[in-house]
Amino acid sequence: MNMTNLTPETMTADERREAWFQRELIGYALAANSDYTANWDYGHELLELLAARFRVIELILGADEVAPHLFALLNGPDVEGGNWREAFETYDPVLSPHWTGTKLIDNAGIYGLYGVTPKEVMFDERDGWLAELARHLEQFRQLAQPEPQGVIARIINLALSRRAIDTGVGEVDLQSLALFGGVTEGRIRNILSSVDGGLEKAGSRVTAASAAAWLKGRKEFFASIWQQPDEAPPEAPCLDFADNVVFVPVAADGSHFHPGLARGGKFMIGAKGEEVQYASFDEALIALHKMATPRWRRPNEAGNWGIVSGRDWKRIERRQLMSM
Repeated sequence: MNMTNLTPETMTADERREAWFQRELIGYALAANSDYTANWDYGHELLELLAARFRVIELILGADEVAPHLFALLNGPDVEGGNWREAFETYDPVLSPHWTGTKLIDNAGIYGLYGVTPKEVMFDERDGWLAELARHLEQFRQLAQPEPQGVIARIINLALSRRAIDTGVGEVDLQSLALFGGVTEGRIRNILSSVDGGLEKAGSRVTAASAAAWLKGRKEFFASIWQQPDEAPPEAPCLDFADNVVFVPVAADGSHFHPGLARGGKFMIGAKGEEVQYASFDEALIALHKMATPRWRRPNEAGNWGIVSGRDWKRIERRQLMSM
């Protein structure tokens, strides 16, 4: 499947499921031969969680006594070696998903990142299945205690955050929201500090309702589609505006002026040698509106800041604009 041309609003449920395995997991192993680098390979972490428990059992019951029993626990056709340590040197639970825990993390990834359930889950059973998934993930996190900043914890947080968004109950952690929206966690914190950002704090997180509203303006977000049959065609995004709109200048390359272009807390507006610094986005935008040819400074793909000229004007929702 050629995934480079697929976007959230055009991908079917099957394409999303395949993307989890082919792009996020197997793509990690093939990163050296690909333009895409995934970061969801949880295999090493899962093996280490299990190895830590095995080492405790050996200390309590004796390594020689329990060795054959621990090795026998590693069910799966791809398990090789004479003991569990040798098996862990060659076994990849991600590429050989036979264990219950592996399937649990895979299910969390499919749902958390792409908003779908596994294909074998019947349509009328999905809501109950997802409620059970959330319960098992909470239990796994409590008992297994994965590394808080590790891949497994990130996958679990994504799935539980999406569940909160889908149900409208609960909170969303900032890292998951940033991943959903295709921005940095620092950008989320900046939005939270803005009165126009639209995100509502809930302790160190944000409310599910405000997260859902903010994500509607993000083209990077894979909105959940498990609520509709797999055969239903992807729905085109709504073109109507629900919030106040703002006109922003658009450069020749298609980029437009937005709040993320502050450098050192200032927006640089005007032609070279005539630039004026503005502390707020609204002040800078007013200045651009007054110019015959709006010009502003922004970074290019290499990260170098240069001046661009507006060639057109674009209408965009203020809520979406303030999330950029």
